[in-house]
This record gives sequence, C-alpha cells and structure tokens, in this order.
Amino acid sequence: MGTFLVGAILLCAVIAALKSMIQDKKKGKFSCGGDCSRCGGCH
Repeated sequence: MGTFLVGAILLCAVIAALKSMIQDKKKGKFSCGGDCSRCGGCH
C-alpha cells in the first residue's frame, strides 16, 4: 500500500510539472528567456 501511495504522489508531481511547462510554453515563456543566440535554439 505504501508503494502505491508514493507512486501516486510522484505521478501527481510529474503531471503538475508537465502542466506548468505546457502552460508556460503557451504563454511564450521559455527556460532560456527566448534568446536563441544564448541557448543555441532550444525552441
């Protein structure tokens, strides 16, 4: 039961992180600041 609980919590954390990344991308926010000369074209 404990393994299932830890797995469910971990799954929720991964889903929340992915959701946040998708929302940021839709809003035009990028991890490198959108400066392609600095990050080498990450988007």
